[in-house]
Amino acid sequence: MCGIVFLHGPEALLRMPECLVRMRHRGPDDQVVWSKGNTALGFVRLAINGSSESGRQPWEFKGEVAAINGEVYNYRGLIDTHGLEAADCDTRVVLPLLAEFGPRVIDLLDGFYAGVVLSVAGDTLLCLRDHIGKKPLFVGRSGDELFVLSELKALDTVDWFEPLPLGVSKVDLTTGEVVLLAQHKMMQPQEPLLALMQEAVRKRMSNKDQPLGVFLSGGIDSSIIAALVLQLRQDVIYYTLGDEGSPDRKAVEMVVDALGLSNWRVIPLPSAARMSELLSELVYATESYNPSLVSNGVAAYLLAEAANADGVKVVLTGEGADELFGGYHHFSAADPWYETREKLIQDLPVTELRRLDCSTMAHSVEARCPFLDRSVLAFSEQLAYHEMYDGGQNKVCLRRSFLGLLP
Repeated sequence: MCGIVFLHGPEALLRMPECLVRMRHRGPDDQVVWSKGNTALGFVRLAINGSSESGRQPWEFKGEVAAINGEVYNYRGLIDTHGLEAADCDTRVVLPLLAEFGPRVIDLLDGFYAGVVLSVAGDTLLCLRDHIGKKPLFVGRSGDELFVLSELKALDTVDWFEPLPLGVSKVDLTTGEVVLLAQHKMMQPQEPLLALMQEAVRKRMSNKDQPLGVFLSGGIDSSIIAALVLQLRQDVIYYTLGDEGSPDRKAVEMVVDALGLSNWRVIPLPSAARMSELLSELVYATESYNPSLVSNGVAAYLLAEAANADGVKVVLTGEGADELFGGYHHFSAADPWYETREKLIQDLPVTELRRLDCSTMAHSVEARCPFLDRSVLAFSEQLAYHEMYDGGQNKVCLRRSFLGLLP
């Protein structure tokens, strides 16, 4: 929903404006730069929870300055519980809580986020990422500058880079060395999956004064999201990619009819003439030549383009269900099903989540993934083989949990 550029080098402030221009698609509503000496921290903002001054970043608190990309869903509860100063902006709780709890602040934050916290003195840099790596954040070097940023395309050249680890880490401003200070702990959910997913969807829906979209493919994952959204809001736009008569289109039509969705938009598949140009745009957007990331990014890219044209900034998607609940494969109990699942989840920040984030944010659209809620992830970790696979069927627990909700 926003973009971060941190530069540490002799021309940091001079180079910052061009970097922010290249990241403007991530935050067309506002941009702010904080600087001191040879350090500059820039932020481009996609205003979702209002456009008030309280949401401007970077901001300072007791000797530290921060820029946080994401949303903290439980911020009002954290304000009440810990006696924090009231604020309209959800990320304003991060610095006060960090001052009190240190790196273990991540135990308190429920949401998705990637952020940097710099001491005003300029000698300490902390980086935060949520439990699943929903938002990208990279550290690296470009010439004589150290950088931390949301997208590599903000810079002309990159000598080396690596994704920052999930949790809280400290970055050495001289060498770029990263030291992990705190990792996320797994929750112990007590509620059934249906209740957890209902809450995960509710948290991720934009305010009533903001339009909301859902990417609907006709598969079980996005259809579950559509059904749960419909329980909470009627004024939602459902976006589908596909030509009339295609198998996917027929599957979506069945879901639309069963749920009685009234505001459904179908985006046609691109023509052959458009495809070459489109793939070039996807390579640039995803910062990848990986055929899987680029080709899978086409749908999200075109749907986000349509959502942006409708003034929609927030969409919900079904990403993450395959990784958590045993999609993609059909395993026997003797196969390495659990190891494969764990590897897919660990790779999410550099595979499907990077593809989704870059493809949608290219059009200033924030895609949110209820299946990747920390409570849903924890629930899925408890499942046994027979709750993932049964004969020739996968995602068994998911299908059984939502019987009656979908055709």
